[in-house]
Amino acid sequence: MKDEIIMNEEQKVILSIEYFNKKYSLNLTKTANQFTMWDCQSDKLIIEFKFRNDYYTNKYIQIDKFLSLIMAAEYHKKTPYYCVKDSKGYHFYNLEQQKTTLLNSNIITKKVSYQTDFNKKSKINKYFYILKPTQQTQLNERGTTIF
Repeated sequence: MKDEIIMNEEQKVILSIEYFNKKYSLNLTKTANQFTMWDCQSDKLIIEFKFRNDYYTNKYIQIDKFLSLIMAAEYHKKTPYYCVKDSKGYHFYNLEQQKTTLLNSNIITKKVSYQTDFNKKSKINKYFYILKPTQQTQLNERGTTIF
């Protein structure tokens, strides 16, 4: 049996940044600490990563995260991206391009743990928008379609 390497969130972010910088020359840098609203940035964009073990056709973005990224990007004059990494790869969403669609879409309510601690018994309502495959931003080898 092969030993599986378990990476923490920060290690996954760093590995993702290295991958995108090498493949698309994005010049991404990691944000200062875990309490920053997004995970990495360049002079043109901000990216928040979400890491999932399993693939689901539709992705979810928590509404408060979506609004925070939209407002921060507007303030910093950058484009906000939400990137979900799962068993099938990376899925990029340009939140600025999807803003009107998402704001006019249905809100999904789910009973989930307050924080990512699945051992906790108490659950709260969290509110999400659905990101569909047709809303993804396609990247090419030059990385030009992300901008």
